[in-house]
Amino acid sequence: MTKLSHLTPDGKITIPRSIMKYLNIKGGNDIIFEIQGGMLIMKKTEKIDQVTAENLIYKAV
Repeated sequence: MTKLSHLTPDGKITIPRSIMKYLNIKGGNDIIFEIQGGMLIMKKTEKIDQVTAENLIYKAV
């Protein structure tokens, strides 16, 4: 599935409703961003704790 969205000047993006429905993503869900081969990948995930979140942030930087 391919959909077009828009990035605001402050870095916010809207996930098209059809993709949210397909992946069962709702407002308030946690997601992970990953870069692989020059592509940005967004992954649905379950609720993560603060320690895990901090490790992901430091690992990505």
